[in-house]
Amino acid sequence: MCSTGVDQIKCCPRKAMEKAYNPPSALHLPSQHEERSFATRFGRSRRLGAFLLTVAALAVIGLRLCHSELRPSHHDPGPSTSGAEPEFDWYAVTPASSIQWTPCYQGHKCARLLLPLDYDSPGGPKTAIALRLIPAADRRKYKGTILINPGGPGGSGTFFISKAGEKISRIIGDSFDILGFDPRGVGASTPAATCFSDDSQRRLWRLQDDHRLLNLTNGGLEIQRAREKMIAARCEQAIGGEWAIGRHMSTPNVARDMLEISQQLGQEKILYWGFSYGSVLGQYFAAMYPEKVGRLVIDGVYDALNYRSALWSSNVVDMDRVVGSFFEFCHQGGPEKCTAYDASPDKIRRRYFNLLDRIEREPVPIPLAEPPVILTRKTLVNQMIHAAYSPLSTFGLVADTMQALETNNQTALAALASRIVEPTECTCNYTEPWRVDDEAFTAIACGDGDEHPYDAATYAKFYEDLTKVSPLAAPLWGIYYLMCAEWRIRPKWRWTGPLGAQQTSHPLLVVSPRYDPVSPLPDAKVVHERFADSRLLVQNSFGHCSISAPSLCTAKYIRAYFENGTLPEGGTECEVDELPFVGRVGNAFTPSVGSEDEELFEALRSLSEAVPRIGGSVQVQSVP
Repeated sequence: MCSTGVDQIKCCPRKAMEKAYNPPSALHLPSQHEERSFATRFGRSRRLGAFLLTVAALAVIGLRLCHSELRPSHHDPGPSTSGAEPEFDWYAVTPASSIQWTPCYQGHKCARLLLPLDYDSPGGPKTAIALRLIPAADRRKYKGTILINPGGPGGSGTFFISKAGEKISRIIGDSFDILGFDPRGVGASTPAATCFSDDSQRRLWRLQDDHRLLNLTNGGLEIQRAREKMIAARCEQAIGGEWAIGRHMSTPNVARDMLEISQQLGQEKILYWGFSYGSVLGQYFAAMYPEKVGRLVIDGVYDALNYRSALWSSNVVDMDRVVGSFFEFCHQGGPEKCTAYDASPDKIRRRYFNLLDRIEREPVPIPLAEPPVILTRKTLVNQMIHAAYSPLSTFGLVADTMQALETNNQTALAALASRIVEPTECTCNYTEPWRVDDEAFTAIACGDGDEHPYDAATYAKFYEDLTKVSPLAAPLWGIYYLMCAEWRIRPKWRWTGPLGAQQTSHPLLVVSPRYDPVSPLPDAKVVHERFADSRLLVQNSFGHCSISAPSLCTAKYIRAYFENGTLPEGGTECEVDELPFVGRVGNAFTPSVGSEDEELFEALRSLSEAVPRIGGSVQVQSVP
């Protein structure tokens, strides 16, 4: 599963934080007559906000507004693209029962498609699904539209396309459209799965999160359960009604939406590439509509049966192996490439865990940071777990943090603080409604899963087993079991049929890294066996999904699969072309500048910066 991007907090005076947009209530359903332009409301509210800010500033002279990036957050929709893209008002696009494209962003096309909230009541209320398409450059050899899902659940496909769409197009080839969509309740799709009256309220609530890692003895379990109960109760009230979005955003609903989208595009059979939870969605689709598979790639595979059982027990079996690769690659890279270098991987490992133990005893204040912050064991464990998703783009930050802490370099720590700590950005800039956080992850994942009310003995055994698998990840991963144990909303449509098929209309391509921190190869093998005619492609890499490490070999197999249906031979493995700290590797990989392979490699390397994380967000980091 994936996701955690970079969060941003607003802590302005309450009046100044009032949103220009009031999200759809639980019972409000979008219509072309009811929705007004967000841009118009935004302008009016911003003028009011400016006046209120002036009053607030006079009342609190001397207040310093803080400015820093937040920690990775498992519900975050990713960093704002303000400045990176031209503004676009999704709510100015009139929803329609057929796809009506309008120009958007830079050469893209956008639409909002009205689909039944409940497919058993096609004449009833509707949901408006946001679509964003990158048109194929080569229209003469046009081969169709590939739907992309970035994971989550709850990941915004329209946002992912803004970060990764052009690179994906470069990998697959320019004869395909690339289409990202926001699943029900997510992003620019409406109604939104939001359980807070505004986003500032949600973010202030998250500031109350416990600074300790979860365990069964320090009181943290009780605090976490209370927090999950609060979210469950609030969501039941906000989105749990008969016609509210919380009951109609399950994975089978999204699979049916994908079929409707594909058919409206003139494609009877789907073309699809799904990452992380997107692999679960792909499994559901292929099991529900095996005759509708044109090309279907699932990448970074989580076993849909484990997911549907709400067990959360198979994901992290290789987490510690990926974390261990940090010490190996740092040693291989040498002191010029890794600031945490030592004479052996084991020495780097011992230093890291000694550092965790020391900071657990004595958290480290960073008074020079703006705002001043404190580093805790939880902070550093979070950092390492998130780095395991995309080692190529994030291991360097872990090494720099480790070195700065060991030398107590406060100047370096102050510079790093905004990239590793949980804290704050105090600004009063309004965020577009489709960029704010939501509760879609919990609504989808827990709604899809079997009910298992909390039982102390059962959870203790679960947590004990999880700790044996990954001592580092267990305190973070164990929260998802609690989340679903307290969830109260049950979807109207929940798929309980098979999650496999003896044959699909075209075989699936199952792609997995050798060591994936949250979607392990054993899960991919199980799914490969469940879809009897599928083919498994293993990429010998560390990280989440194949895109976490550039591999020309993998990219070319995926392109051949989409272009002409070609499957790799059974047992095929691909090597990668770059390793963290080490640099380029492989069989004398020296393509000339400007060559096709070099351009493909650069697209792959850039894509490693957009690896999706828990909740569907996209991490965007600079590759060291």
